[in-house]
Amino acid sequence: MNIPHHVRCQYDLFTQWLLHQALPYWGTVGGDGLDKPFQWGAHEQLKMDGSPDFPGYKRLRVQARQLYSFTQGALLGWTPGNYITEQIYQFMQNAQLSEGHWAKSLTREGQILDSSSDLYDIAFIIFSLSWYARLSNDPRPIQQARQTLQWIENFMSYPQGGYKNIVPLVPGYRQQNPHMHLLEAILALYETTGAEQDLLIAHKLIHLFKTHFFNHQAGVLEEYFVENWSSVPHPMPTEVEPGHQYEWIWLLSEYERLTGISHKDEMQRMYHFNERYAIDQVTGLVADKVQTDGTLVNKSARLWVQTEAIRATSLMNDEKSYQHLGKIVDNLLRRYFANCPKGTWQDQLTHCYDYNSTKIPTSSFYHIVSGYMQLHHTIQLSTLSTTFPTIHNRQ
Repeated sequence: MNIPHHVRCQYDLFTQWLLHQALPYWGTVGGDGLDKPFQWGAHEQLKMDGSPDFPGYKRLRVQARQLYSFTQGALLGWTPGNYITEQIYQFMQNAQLSEGHWAKSLTREGQILDSSSDLYDIAFIIFSLSWYARLSNDPRPIQQARQTLQWIENFMSYPQGGYKNIVPLVPGYRQQNPHMHLLEAILALYETTGAEQDLLIAHKLIHLFKTHFFNHQAGVLEEYFVENWSSVPHPMPTEVEPGHQYEWIWLLSEYERLTGISHKDEMQRMYHFNERYAIDQVTGLVADKVQTDGTLVNKSARLWVQTEAIRATSLMNDEKSYQHLGKIVDNLLRRYFANCPKGTWQDQLTHCYDYNSTKIPTSSFYHIVSGYMQLHHTIQLSTLSTTFPTIHNRQ
């Protein structure tokens, strides 16, 4: 069906906010340095009044997420992004310990603070390098992304499949979340290069999803596992994160778009679970956590969960989903982008849907931009399909 008029109007407002408020704000206030803007990359976070905050560290994942966000801005035609991405890319080089080996965090000026290597962070390094290569036409980001994948294979692989959460290894449960973002990174790398070699690990990660991450009996995504990928014993029902389910729906859709291999059943089961149990039917807000039996664990609503709902819901071509999509974007504009400096956001709503944010995390920009980009592509494809009804690739 055609995208309803109200969704297109919300998209237009979202576009105005992103291009004329958010990118300009984070492209100025969000940059750190004395001699020139972004000399020391991006700020880790801002205070609620919109001024820079200095927590004493800069996580590499945040730098990588900002590299991605400004790359998308530049590709959309926001020209200051070309300079900003180059500066952030150069600042990130301070974290490279050896070929493909990256530290977890830096000081404000770029000295290594934490030399451990976190799979979650590394995934975003590969992801941002893959995107930045499309903008810069520089071969180095792709070379570094491939070196980083090789380092992961050499030093983070488990005999039972998958990868360690962090090196040096810290005791704890194995997690699906960093593997999910590694898949996102590899799909981005493959779409940039078109080289089948860059897709090999993606197939392994999809296999992990099918055999361990996805609970076929309950129809939900599980989060934590013991070393052999068995589920963690729970005296209570397993907690489900609707935001991660939305992310996997989008990733499985991307995997199908790039390979032709479909996982429609898993996608539909996760989507319908969220639709039935995680969404406030009045406000359209998506809850942070739900139990497998549908009981709400935490009715609070993080910003990133809403933007992942945009990514997944934008893929659905039915009236009910479009109604929810309009509500989600409206919530961003009226709730999360309100009562804060223009171009910034509230990170979380409480279980009563009140504000309780004490900082403006830079890391949320990645979620906002990625949600916007999928909505952008959905609108584009809908518009083009009126003339070209059999479009299969958004590029």
